[in-house]
Amino acid sequence: MVLASPGWAAAQGEDSKGTPYRPGDTVTTPLPDAEEESEFRDRYGVSGDPQQGDDVTAQVRYVLEGIVVSGNSRTKTRLIRKFVPLKPGDFLDPESPELLATEWRLMGTGWFDSVDISLERGAERGYVVMVVEVKERNTVVIEQLVAGLSKGVKETTDRGRTLFPWLGFKVTETNLAGLGIRLSGTALLSEFQQGGRVDLHYPKLIKDEYGIRFASYFLNGREFFGNQPLVSVPCGMPTCPGTSIVTNAVVRYRRGGFVIGTGKDFTTKLRYRLDWIGDIVSVLSRPEAASEVRGNDILPINFAIQDGRSFVSTIRFALIFDKRDDPGITKEGVLFRGDVLVGTRVLGSDYDFLKLEASVRRWWRLPWNHTIRLGAFGGAAFGNTPFFYLFHISDLTDLIPSRFLEMQLDSRPPPNLLGTSIENNYLGELAWRIDLGYNIPVYERARERGLREINLYTLIGLLSLANLRDPRAGILGYDGFSRYPIDLTFDFGFRFDTRVGVFQVGFSTLLGFIRL
Repeated sequence: MVLASPGWAAAQGEDSKGTPYRPGDTVTTPLPDAEEESEFRDRYGVSGDPQQGDDVTAQVRYVLEGIVVSGNSRTKTRLIRKFVPLKPGDFLDPESPELLATEWRLMGTGWFDSVDISLERGAERGYVVMVVEVKERNTVVIEQLVAGLSKGVKETTDRGRTLFPWLGFKVTETNLAGLGIRLSGTALLSEFQQGGRVDLHYPKLIKDEYGIRFASYFLNGREFFGNQPLVSVPCGMPTCPGTSIVTNAVVRYRRGGFVIGTGKDFTTKLRYRLDWIGDIVSVLSRPEAASEVRGNDILPINFAIQDGRSFVSTIRFALIFDKRDDPGITKEGVLFRGDVLVGTRVLGSDYDFLKLEASVRRWWRLPWNHTIRLGAFGGAAFGNTPFFYLFHISDLTDLIPSRFLEMQLDSRPPPNLLGTSIENNYLGELAWRIDLGYNIPVYERARERGLREINLYTLIGLLSLANLRDPRAGILGYDGFSRYPIDLTFDFGFRFDTRVGVFQVGFSTLLGFIRL
């Protein structure tokens, strides 16, 4: 952000009298003399006397004459102006941090390769014009592209577990028709599980302040339960007239629903979202009774879902503070998100529960252009929470595939690196994670090219997953430090920033294709 000298070529906009600026127009204003400058400082409360050598730069306030946007061919000018928290006639401090925050907020949309805000002299003394210069980027991006080999079964009565491939992807148009409309399509394809979701978000639709969100989804899933599960099923063979014991506890279900919501920006960095989520869940099959090993005990499995068809009606409130320089490969900034999810019978839900989550990530750019990142996450669930809203171990560790569309992809547990009681916990009501990451740029080139940047990244973290019902002394059979459900996670590899999205290939990615 710079304060430019007299003389500038405007691209779009108008002056304080309503005369439009056109490409090639030049407005020049002579510098004020001492008497005029003194009158201006008296009028607008500027202290200090430049004739005596006083530094008055930090106290100078100008009047904003207009806002000019240049460099945009797809994004509507009026949409970009909505991100500027000022309007013509407002007082403007050239050193205001809001100007830099506006640049970061526009970069955070993912629509631009670069954003630069400068101030030009206006048509009258004491007035300035804000020039927002942008360089647009491709807005159709692949937000997620994951694949691997999963180990699972079709249903509980299967005698063994097999490996099968799966593919998940999310493609998004982040700026549909140049109006800031975000349209996403997500899909999961595998032999035993399939799912799809469509999301539409129209920001600043109502009174140029409130956005509208809509989503619809349908999932055909399998959820694997139990630590060394034991399930009694009909034998089904002439030589075995009774029942037999299998080591699979699988819930087959279908889940569909809608999301309707809104949101608003409090400032250029702080915004909120408010959504209603309606889920219809149909359990196709599940074991009538099953048990699992927990330390020295054998306890019944809580499947955390009702038989047959049930309805989950929830309200979700999210508060987001986003001050990142780039949403793709971030070099500096902070991102905070807090979520409150409430399911209640007052809204027609068959489940009463409360889920709280908070996460924060902070990036620092080091003098030698490397980046260090510190992250923290914590959450708790209370009440009769459906299994897909509970915390899953795959969401915390990098050493097995994470859930996709809230569907569990792999029945295998992660390695228990610290040898603690966390090996008993795959679903939990209490979860936390802290991690430390380090990025090293190994390749950079012009932003207009297909491959913009390659970063080498490393990450190490500590995580925990537990249940409220677990005794304070921990699970029986563990002593000392091993009583605490804590484990390590790590990852390393490369991130590629391209015109169609950011791709990550690392150790955790390769694990998805390895038969552990």
